[in-house]
Amino acid sequence: MKIEIKESTVPVTVPVSIQIEMSKKKYTTPKLYIPKAKGKPSIASGKTWYVYCYYRSSEDDKLKKVILPGKGLNRFKTVRERKAAGKALIEAYTIALTRGWNPLTKNVPKQKTNRDMLLKQAMDYALEIKSQIKKPSTMVGYEFHVNRFLDWAKTNGYLGFKVEHFNVDHFYEFLDYLRFEYTNPTTGDGLSGTSVNNHKRSLSSLFTTLKNERKISVNYIKDIPNFDTDPINNKAFTQEELIRIKNYFNQHDPYMNAFLAFIIYPLLRPREICRLKVKDLDMERLIFSVETKTRKLSTRRIIKKVQPFIELLNIDGAPGDYELFSNLEKPRDWSSAKLPTRTKHFSDRFGKMKKALGFGREYGPYSCRHTAIVNLYNNMALEGMSEQEIILKIMPYSDHQSIAGVKNYLRKHLTILPADHSELYTLDF
Repeated sequence: MKIEIKESTVPVTVPVSIQIEMSKKKYTTPKLYIPKAKGKPSIASGKTWYVYCYYRSSEDDKLKKVILPGKGLNRFKTVRERKAAGKALIEAYTIALTRGWNPLTKNVPKQKTNRDMLLKQAMDYALEIKSQIKKPSTMVGYEFHVNRFLDWAKTNGYLGFKVEHFNVDHFYEFLDYLRFEYTNPTTGDGLSGTSVNNHKRSLSSLFTTLKNERKISVNYIKDIPNFDTDPINNKAFTQEELIRIKNYFNQHDPYMNAFLAFIIYPLLRPREICRLKVKDLDMERLIFSVETKTRKLSTRRIIKKVQPFIELLNIDGAPGDYELFSNLEKPRDWSSAKLPTRTKHFSDRFGKMKKALGFGREYGPYSCRHTAIVNLYNNMALEGMSEQEIILKIMPYSDHQSIAGVKNYLRKHLTILPADHSELYTLDF
């Protein structure tokens, strides 16, 4: 109940009159609704948690129940986390109501107290801001790294922390987990130094966003130095190793040989292969088109080496909009799965082969592409071609857009020795 006291303006010799006006209560304190099952709080499907209050839109109106914006409350997976998030929402909405916020507008007020967000809320908030300025493909990377971070935070009891209280020591715990504890459930491999640094870079970018939005006071992640990366990544196979791989897949997963053939002969990247649709292949002219890393549309030749593998794809009668490669081992409409999901499907199948044949973490599907380019280089060198000639000839095959790009690629994956320079000497030792 609100009481207003008004003092009338009259001479001091006249008795003072005080007018008291009683106004009706405009709102009630927000509360958290907790659904129950068998008398206990429940997070089961259909059991919706929410924060609510009773609000009066005008002096003559009655108090009416208003459900306040949930801000992802039901995304939390435990009763404890939802209670903590609900408490934070109650505090925020109470402050907003005292400052005159009208909940009937459904517009969530901007809090002047900026540093009360829980860790998961803060990461969702930063992702939402990033999504407005970053490409969807970039956001996939951010979301992947954030999800792994939040899974770790949940396991270790940090999910309910206020983001401002999650400090650099806590973050180092996460980095140590990535470096020394995490293993891929399919292959058993740990993470490379490059992968750990990628996690750190994504999360640092999001923490910078939180700092700019005044949700945290400092982004300590940007000051953490990068870790040493693996000296060898996606190492090329030898000819003998490539034969072992082909024999393994012939016996256990023949479809994968067609996938690898599209890496080795047209020199496509795994992601590019997963973009291919049936209509992209022109079997009459023996060409196909694909979106690559460097071109919106790249046209390649279906060379003789790759043609036998196309028979494994079962494309006869398949609609043109179907994905050429799929998890059903035939063309299908697989558009419901995002490109990274489709790519990972084939990477996981490759990983089973790696584990069976004893290949280490330095090998991956990309290794086949490096193997092919190294093979082309060596064979051209044996024909007497110079490095510059080889680079110019490889460029159309590898889809690099500059000589410098091909040089960097070759120097990374191939030890290029200079030609015999005996004739330059005048010394006779």
